[in-house]
Amino acid sequence: MNKKNIPLILALAIPVVMILAVALAIYLPGIGQSPKYNFLYMSGSNIYYGYGQQEYTVSGGRLVQNPPQTAPNAYPPNYVQPDIAKPHFYVYDVSKDTATEITFEQAQTYHLDSSLTSPDGYSIAQGNGGGGDFIFGGGGGDYNSWFIKGHNRAHKLNLKLTAPNYYNFQFLGWIE
Repeated sequence: MNKKNIPLILALAIPVVMILAVALAIYLPGIGQSPKYNFLYMSGSNIYYGYGQQEYTVSGGRLVQNPPQTAPNAYPPNYVQPDIAKPHFYVYDVSKDTATEITFEQAQTYHLDSSLTSPDGYSIAQGNGGGGDFIFGGGGGDYNSWFIKGHNRAHKLNLKLTAPNYYNFQFLGWIE
């Protein structure tokens, strides 16, 4: 090796070492961590629309069914309300990456934390539409996918949904 090449080697090596150091600083703390809290979610026809169906919420750490809030004469006399399927409730087991359907009565037995972030720092997020071009993260978006994100990691969830659209998922709470 020639002494003239040492500055060139250092000039090329320093950015590579810096990139590796930053990557390690970002990803090293998350290695070995995985979500610990299972969660309850609901899937069903038109769960976000107010067509008079029951609304399910978490109150006092328990799942409750609220009566529909429709104003008298809210719809014209010739309006036909759509046929609304009953919602389906699921417990998502984060360690097995599976969803198991349960009844509303079973769902009511769980103590739930309805905050968006679990006690161990994870949250549920919807896929996005991408953007940009092919090189800069473009391509087709996937609004129908849901992810569990936290500690600089994201994992696609293997959800069971009653219909393949992004309106068909409602997070209800983390199971404590």
